[in-house]
Amino acid sequence: MQNRGARKVRFTGDRSAGILLGMPRQFQVVIDCHDPDGMAAFWSAAQGYQVDPAPAGYDGWMEYQVGQGFPENERVRFATVRNPQGPERLCFLAVPESKSVKNRLHLDIQATFPDDSLAHKIERVDALVAELRGLGGTALRTGRERDQYFVTMADIEGNEFCVH
Repeated sequence: MQNRGARKVRFTGDRSAGILLGMPRQFQVVIDCHDPDGMAAFWSAAQGYQVDPAPAGYDGWMEYQVGQGFPENERVRFATVRNPQGPERLCFLAVPESKSVKNRLHLDIQATFPDDSLAHKIERVDALVAELRGLGGTALRTGRERDQYFVTMADIEGNEFCVH
């Protein structure tokens, strides 16, 4: 009997490399910005994540890169935050250019539970939105669809995201 749910796994490139398509991989989301530390502080509060400290003995990630002998042209300003209970991670990478167009990808922050009433969803979303506005976020618009309530916001550097 054939298992119709089975995924075909195929090799790409050199078979000896063992790179498989269809194999799940962890990833992080990287967000270009001007102020990695400020973005890490904002998003750690927004997500309930922890800011990743530099390794012991270093005051920051740049000092770590210098201490590890990274050539000057390979050193980057960045900060990361991670889910304290899982592998999810956001990385904020310093770049010289500013954001100039609408995001093609955005994050949705889930502030509610599936069994919340609409009134409770509104209460929870609005509470998180108020907290994020206090940290420099901007509420752009609110919406309701299919018993959902959400607020589209911008972070401290103008990147759009939604709070549901």
